[in-house]
Amino acid sequence: MENYELTSPSSGIRKTKFTCLKDQQRSLNMQIRLAMQLHDRTVQDELERKLKEVTDQLEHILY
Repeated sequence: MENYELTSPSSGIRKTKFTCLKDQQRSLNMQIRLAMQLHDRTVQDELERKLKEVTDQLEHILY
């Protein structure tokens, strides 16, 4: 049997936005780890600020 489930276009956009934000979150986490290894506190602080913004956007989508 085939599934003919209807989805709204906004649902697809929401999933795409979520996926992009999760990818960005993973990338920022890796960059923060590298900054920690290089002992670059300035870069680490900036990346953590960006990570907080991305996390806040993800929470907005989820809740």
